[in-house]
Amino acid sequence: MVDLRDAGPALVRAFFGSTAGGARELDDAHRAIRQGVPTSRRIAFTSLAGGTGCSATAAAVATVLARRRPGRVLGVDGAAGNRSLARYAGTPLEGATPPSALRAGARASWEATDGLALAPSGLHVLRVGGVGPGHGAFPDRAASTERGAFPDRAATPERGAFPDRAASPDEWADAVDPIARFFDVVVGDWGRRSPFVDLGAVAEDAHVVALVCAADRAAIEAAVSHADAVRAHATGTEVVVVPVDVTGEGQRAARTAETWDHVRVLPVPHDPAVTDPRRVRSAALRTGLVHLTAALVDAAVDATRRPTGAPR
Repeated sequence: MVDLRDAGPALVRAFFGSTAGGARELDDAHRAIRQGVPTSRRIAFTSLAGGTGCSATAAAVATVLARRRPGRVLGVDGAAGNRSLARYAGTPLEGATPPSALRAGARASWEATDGLALAPSGLHVLRVGGVGPGHGAFPDRAASTERGAFPDRAATPERGAFPDRAASPDEWADAVDPIARFFDVVVGDWGRRSPFVDLGAVAEDAHVVALVCAADRAAIEAAVSHADAVRAHATGTEVVVVPVDVTGEGQRAARTAETWDHVRVLPVPHDPAVTDPRRVRSAALRTGLVHLTAALVDAAVDATRRPTGAPR
């Protein structure tokens, strides 16, 4: 028979030891998020399919950065539809950000922020995109947005209030390159992108690419294979795979993938609040997002490649 007097101290050490370890990990993550950057760092979020929570996760990471970093953080919303970074960050849905001569020729931070939306977190938001066909667009508007995660799309009001096609790489560069250097970190939501057309352009523009996918094994394996291709295309750009458990699939496949050596996998746990900003986020989700943000900042700082359009 086990003597509980002997077991008690061991249980106390196990409980408080694990709690202290978790607290240290969070402290380390917060320090990583707040670390200095040598030049503006660019983090790109993209996905190969709709319904993965890509835009919601991009907005969550950008919000964590804006709240915890002392310098300015820019969120670039280049996805189609109204369920994108701008909405999840809490900014009004007023279509694409109007052009600005001050931003185009910015020489000071106040010019770089001219006309940008400001989220409650302090995140500056730039919306890039348009209406109608264009390079990188999807012919079916419903197919270019995350319909699977957002069944209430049909109830969305006026069609003309938001871009119905994703920004092309040229549109993205024209809007972002003149102002990026005035922000510590630029978080881009590229939305769903074709691996044969735009994925290379996403990698060319970023220090680190977060390739978001569903949490099932097939989706993770597909994302990992494309991550290898992206790294081969843009040498020096870091690529991580981010499985988001939108449907309650569970994290067994993601946890297995975390053990793979050739690509880093950073899962986001299931929580309806991932894609519904009206809900209160669980402690597990908040902790997961902090660790994800810290890992992405570390990867962006360590990246050896200078993105196209970034200052030398």
